[in-house]
Amino acid sequence: MRVKLATAIAVLSLLATVPLLAHHSFSSEYESTKVLTLTGKMVNFEWVNPHSWIHVEVTNPDGSKTIWKGETPPVNVLYRNGWTKPLVEEMVMKGETVTLRGIAAKDGSHHLFAQGVTRSDGKTVLGLSGAPPEEGK
Repeated sequence: MRVKLATAIAVLSLLATVPLLAHHSFSSEYESTKVLTLTGKMVNFEWVNPHSWIHVEVTNPDGSKTIWKGETPPVNVLYRNGWTKPLVEEMVMKGETVTLRGIAAKDGSHHLFAQGVTRSDGKTVLGLSGAPPEEGK
């Protein structure tokens, strides 16, 4: 009986730790000292969990274009910060110019952890400083 109980506890403990291993470490993926600010046309947005993705087409100095992906917080955090699906769909449909600010990936790929998105008229639609989006703008 004791062996079965000990085995059951060991199995349950192991199963409880598996979700912890599935989530990635921020510091292993992003270079916290390298903050980028990119301006370009918003071309896509993926509403997915655990993190959504904003896609911005940036024009390089030589005229070529690069798609940058910004990893955002989960959908529920986006909603609490003023994002709505209709707002984002409209921005993508219009190819709206946005400024994407965030921390660069360590691997040199064209992706970052988005800390802020500002529309071309200066309205912040995603500010992850804890402050709500700007009212009335």
